Amino acid sequence: MSLNGIGDAAQFHRLRQDGTRLQQELQRLTGELSTGRQADPGRATGGDFSTLAELGRSLRLQTAFAQSIAEAGIDANGRQAALERIEAEIDGFAPHILGFATGGSLEDMALSLADAPERFLQTVAALNTSSAGKSLFAGDAPDRPALISGGSMLAQVRLLADAAATGADLIAAVEDWFLNPGGGFDTLAWQGGAGPGAPAILGEAQAEQTGITARDPALREVLAGLALAALAAEGRGPGAESERRTVVSAAAARLERGEDALIRLRSDLGASQARIEDARVASEAARASIEIEQARLTGSDPYRAATDLQAVQTRLEQLYILTARLSRLTLSEYLR
Repeated sequence: MSLNGIGDAAQFHRLRQDGTRLQQELQRLTGELSTGRQADPGRATGGDFSTLAELGRSLRLQTAFAQSIAEAGIDANGRQAALERIEAEIDGFAPHILGFATGGSLEDMALSLADAPERFLQTVAALNTSSAGKSLFAGDAPDRPALISGGSMLAQVRLLADAAATGADLIAAVEDWFLNPGGGFDTLAWQGGAGPGAPAILGEAQAEQTGITARDPALREVLAGLALAALAAEGRGPGAESERRTVVSAAAARLERGEDALIRLRSDLGASQARIEDARVASEAARASIEIEQARLTGSDPYRAATDLQAVQTRLEQLYILTARLSRLTLSEYLR
């Protein structure tokens, strides 16, 4: 490169400065065109950042709500699926065994009860369901199973059966163990927390409690009925035919009440699921509205940005021609 005198050097220096400025402008416009946002939000808002700050706060809040809503939805869906499994275990079981208890032979009654212990085990397993490492029915102690294993629980109630002199004694002992506060179920079977767990935050001043626990009365009814049926299936308790039929009839009655209560419990949970879904839709709409407002305040006009970009490119080309004439630069040398 050769420069002819001090005047040419000064002119070349000025052209280099212009080139630097135009290249910076080119980068700014290219960025605005690709992102859709102005590079300088201060210029976009006239130096007033309060609105942008409030929008940013609202967006962060909606992000937190969205996460809480998503977690609440996962938990509620998991609980509903577990309750559905329990309902499948007892659906139609009560009238089935009751029919044999009141009119069938002992052999037929025994056959109708054959899978009662397995139904009990599967029900307890459903109540010990966990999702993402969180025990769903353990209340405010989600880090551990809600209940002891079904096998361990059956071992406890077998002791009651072995000590019962009559069918009525066995029924009373099992119902006391499962249903009475402070009974064996609370002191020996329950492993969860003292409370139901914190409600899910769905929005500002909006929360939803979906924390059903294994101590819910509906679930206790189901467990008591299945436990009586399981004991009868195993031949535990008084051996007289009338006593065994009494126990099976009581099991059927408990299961009928438990099934009705379980249906109501699932219905209430379904209503909570609907509210969680409504909150999710509302949160997404609020987030979209905030982002639209942010774009309105800081967004760039793509047509204007493209026009300005083309103008800057033209000026850069003209600047190159002038610079090349002055210093006999090649394009590659100039860009370097």
